[in-house]
Amino acid sequence: MCTNNEDEIFSVKNGNTIEEEAKDVNRLVEAAKIGQWNTVWTILGTPDSVKKAYLINAIPEKRRWGVLHQAVYWNDPSILRLVLRFKACDSDMKAKKCMSECGATGRMTALEVANAYNYLVMSSILSNHMSNTVREQDIPTFQPYANYCDNKGLCLLSVTLSSYKQAFHPAPVNPNKSVLSILSDIFNDLCRNNDRWKKVQAVVADSVYAVSPDKADDILQCIDRESFFGQVVRSYTNENNSIYSYLNMAFRRQKQTDYRPSGDDLAMGPYCVMYQILLLFWKNLEAESSPTYRKMQLTRRDSDQYQNGTRFVWQSIVSSALQRTHTHAFPTHPTLALAGYDRDVVVIFTIDNSTQCEWQPRNIENLAEFEETERTYPAGAKFLVTGRTAQQNGEVHVSLKLLPK
Repeated sequence: MCTNNEDEIFSVKNGNTIEEEAKDVNRLVEAAKIGQWNTVWTILGTPDSVKKAYLINAIPEKRRWGVLHQAVYWNDPSILRLVLRFKACDSDMKAKKCMSECGATGRMTALEVANAYNYLVMSSILSNHMSNTVREQDIPTFQPYANYCDNKGLCLLSVTLSSYKQAFHPAPVNPNKSVLSILSDIFNDLCRNNDRWKKVQAVVADSVYAVSPDKADDILQCIDRESFFGQVVRSYTNENNSIYSYLNMAFRRQKQTDYRPSGDDLAMGPYCVMYQILLLFWKNLEAESSPTYRKMQLTRRDSDQYQNGTRFVWQSIVSSALQRTHTHAFPTHPTLALAGYDRDVVVIFTIDNSTQCEWQPRNIENLAEFEETERTYPAGAKFLVTGRTAQQNGEVHVSLKLLPK
């Protein structure tokens, strides 16, 4: 079933700037390609006084390289050093699938492009660039509820819609609408127009390519809209193909201020947008009102933030299960993957989903690659901590209630 009859289901706070940023991101990468670096600085600002530095790792839909790759191409050490000085610059960002003068450069970093062109000085600068502050960011497990704004908080969606506007929303975007209402418009357009989904399918598959070429092929091979929707959901459910972890990191890195997405975050953007749309609006995914369970492996500091009475937002798409035995304690911080359970805290959340709202978890069980009772929350779901107890085995049990907004 492909329907959504709600016209304006989300509140508007300050509208959106998608049209403006669509022009900026395309002008930014085009200027870098043709060597107009003054235009680049006009948009990004300077390393010490940034403007829209969060766009520095974006590669819009008609481009295959980012600003950093273009800086290497121009073989000017002063330009490359300046680009690398931006805290938002991800020196490990990858190119999209493409052919260049030096051969195939798909999934290549700027260093690999420099080596392919045999630009020795550029290779040396990149090899000696030891700090990547984008990937070294401290990523909290949630954002505070107070003063939270969906438009600003879910900034990955906004930047992606700007970078891929022609695919997702070719018509002019109403600046007074909330970003989540725009997602609703996109879904309705995909359902009304028999061919629109194919354009979205192409950019979603392209976005998955850098993470999982096999899943990108699976998405491209879908022959109709419903199978495409189903494959987007199914691709998320296999934790072994990296899409799960990349998507969650992309969403969790969102911040209302000082947003510094990685190249991988923005590359995954179209897939993230499409999955969020399906979780919110595709009626094939039924909303769950029964309690669900989630297990997380947290640092002690992060665990201590879930105190009784705390209201918070989970920035990412979040998996839960109807049965507690189907939960898995995935690490929520890169270092935890190596740290081990004995040095960290396993937290088991019991979630009351009785509140009727758009944020209720969706039943994706029939589309999952594994037989589990998975229920998945859209990114941006809000919760209240209603209870917390420490167990003798070291686990912490936290009770949550889903909030309507």
